[in-house]
Amino acid sequence: MFYAYGVSTQGAYHIKNDVVCQDSHKIVKCGDNMIIAAVADGLGSEQYTDVASRLAADIATAYCAENIKKDDESRDILDTIRASFMISQRCIEKTAEDNGHDIDQYDTTLSLAVVIDDALYYGHSGDSGILVMAADGAFYKVTEQQHDDMGRVYPLAFEEHWIFQKYERKVVSVLLATDGMLESFFPIYIRKEKVNIHVPLARFFMDRDLLHIAEDGEDAVSSRMEKFLKEINPVQVSDDKTIVALINVSAECEKQPDDYYKEPDWEKLKKKFNDEWRRAAYPDLYKDEDEAEKESSKSDAKEVVRDEEAETHGSDGSNDNTPREGEGHADENICREQAGKSERRHFTEDEVQYIRQKLSGRKLQNIHGGFKELSAKDHPSGNIKPEPD
Repeated sequence: MFYAYGVSTQGAYHIKNDVVCQDSHKIVKCGDNMIIAAVADGLGSEQYTDVASRLAADIATAYCAENIKKDDESRDILDTIRASFMISQRCIEKTAEDNGHDIDQYDTTLSLAVVIDDALYYGHSGDSGILVMAADGAFYKVTEQQHDDMGRVYPLAFEEHWIFQKYERKVVSVLLATDGMLESFFPIYIRKEKVNIHVPLARFFMDRDLLHIAEDGEDAVSSRMEKFLKEINPVQVSDDKTIVALINVSAECEKQPDDYYKEPDWEKLKKKFNDEWRRAAYPDLYKDEDEAEKESSKSDAKEVVRDEEAETHGSDGSNDNTPREGEGHADENICREQAGKSERRHFTEDEVQYIRQKLSGRKLQNIHGGFKELSAKDHPSGNIKPEPD
């Protein structure tokens, strides 16, 4: 059985400048075992994007609800989602034409999810996105934000960038979000870590055990989430904010180890990130230190090779080339390569330039329910970095 909530709130910038909320969302339940939802974000620089986002979300979900049946083949479901995107865009174009408006003033993103039992089918266009809590109790990013080389969003009008897929994992919860909130789940300090999503924040929005949505009801949860979004400091997220969550309270769900759900060690991650960034931005300052580290790595590599040779020849000096059971001989070059590997992350030139540009600002960090101000040196990324008090 599915429960769901959805919230769209007007951003501080739009409130200040008397601009309507350009985000839209729609949820359609199709019995106990199927649910459909969409989020759409009108491009802020254009005049009628609020109309476009509303049309996209409403038309795409309505078309899918009318034409997808629970027992349809996966290929047919994805074809229907594709058709819903095409019809939505054509309706937007027709609306612009009927009103004598330039179609370029009607751009919007669109992300849509169809969940049948524990299977997720989705369509995606733009920089909104979809996350899931899978049946293994872990959280995963499903979609990637779509931008051109200049960082501009590919809206729904760019059909060649549409994506339609069935997600490979069984899902328990699905979250759709527009870009302002979506990026909050991926603080820059953890983007290249093994777990690169802020798990406690994802749980806050998606975990049925924390939401108590079956006990408290959808309206109560929706009200709590709306209050949370509205209280986000406008310096941190000034854009319109939309969150939609689809929660299957009947699906089986395992648990990850307890450490997976804990807050990351932000101080350690921040230090690691800043050290790596400084090395990438100012390599000359660390030249002597890096040379010393290289020499140390070479020494370590030689030790590994000597140890391997000792094991190969045996303690009596004999050359026994017969591998022990369950073992093989490591190639000397591989040993040297592995021993010399550095755990340091290497930044691309684009990343270095991006972070340098961000160093001039002042940023905030998210704490569930509140925000702290950080200096630029503490948080050069410009992205939300949730961490505990």
